[in-house]
Amino acid sequence: MRKILLSLVVAVFIAVASTAGNPTNDTVAMGAGYANDVYYSLANGIVKSETRSNWELAFYTNRWSAGIQINDGAGVMLYTYPLGDISAWNNIDVSGIEGWTTLVNSDTVWEDGAFNRNSLGHPDYGWGVYNSISHDVLGDSIYIVKLANGSLKKLFIERKNSVTNTYYFKYAEIDGTNEVNQVLEVTPYQDNRLFVYYSLMLGMVVDREPDINSWDLVFSRYSAIVFDNTGAPSNYVVVGVACNNEVGVAKHHPVEISFSDWTAKPLEYYRTPIGHGWKTFDMGSFQYLIQDSLVFFIQNRGGDIYKFYPTYFSGSASGKTGFVKELISLVSVEEQPANQAQLVYPNPAVGNIFINTGAAAGQSVEINLFDLTGKLLSSQQHIQGANAIQVSVSGLQSGVYMVESKSNGQRNVSRFVVGK
Repeated sequence: MRKILLSLVVAVFIAVASTAGNPTNDTVAMGAGYANDVYYSLANGIVKSETRSNWELAFYTNRWSAGIQINDGAGVMLYTYPLGDISAWNNIDVSGIEGWTTLVNSDTVWEDGAFNRNSLGHPDYGWGVYNSISHDVLGDSIYIVKLANGSLKKLFIERKNSVTNTYYFKYAEIDGTNEVNQVLEVTPYQDNRLFVYYSLMLGMVVDREPDINSWDLVFSRYSAIVFDNTGAPSNYVVVGVACNNEVGVAKHHPVEISFSDWTAKPLEYYRTPIGHGWKTFDMGSFQYLIQDSLVFFIQNRGGDIYKFYPTYFSGSASGKTGFVKELISLVSVEEQPANQAQLVYPNPAVGNIFINTGAAAGQSVEINLFDLTGKLLSSQQHIQGANAIQVSVSGLQSGVYMVESKSNGQRNVSRFVVGK
């Protein structure tokens, strides 16, 4: 029997979930009154549940960004002070605030926060203007923040030093008392957080997000554009699912739940392709109904494709969302030179392949077969003996496949050909 070592192998960077190829029911609970943001990994489940009410301001961590959000999902409101420029700091009049326009975060772009809503485009970022010489963004507006408890504070974001990724801002009571001058250094968070948060109530930075690479979705409350029965849009606080950066989603409707062609429509990369519209409240039964014939395909941070569809929503009593997820395809692969210990033969194969995995005798070895799209075809557990592990490929059509062995923390992947 001739042994042929292929000249190319592939390395799979993201481990296959234990439920790969099998639909899995899961539930996320945001708590009574939707009190928490729940960060979720499609591969690993719930990553972190964090109270929503512990911040008012959120600063996008990219060094060259000027994006700042308000916590509109917790009822915090933001106004540009309309009665004067920054020189009016000591003479603020809020007697007519009920008639002022509120500013809200974009529900599609994380970086486009409420403080950026008055932006005129570069170099004007809404709250300030970029200086091409110093690389600072210099504040040009006073803001009034209405906290979730109804109290008011005035706020002036004085500048951002883009080179050092540092914000300088001050805030106080409307009458000028309790003024705080804050220097916020974003650099410690810029590589592993989407935002760094600040609490005006507590006067401190709040590190509330998990590592940016650990989650794909966040179940949350946020302000979104909602259309009434006449088609007129307005901003309204909703409960829905938002996506992390670099997470792509394709929505398919109407389709059968068995639909699995994730390539039928391009993936979209923005904040709320899943959003809140998959559920509606039925006034007859006083229950939430889930939209029929709806399937999402989600490419997670690692590049793998999951099928996802909601099945249940409890409402505010427990804030529970039920859904089904299924790993459809491993697409995070690349070719690299063959320098691993694994040997697969014969190649081409008919009926069976034999795998020298390099594992020690007596070790448990997981053997996974994939097609070239990364779809998991079979998964088996073996105990490494003195000889190569034998795996049947008699059920495979002619073509090129990948075999992965995993043992004692080591992974090897090789290509092989099935011939008839």
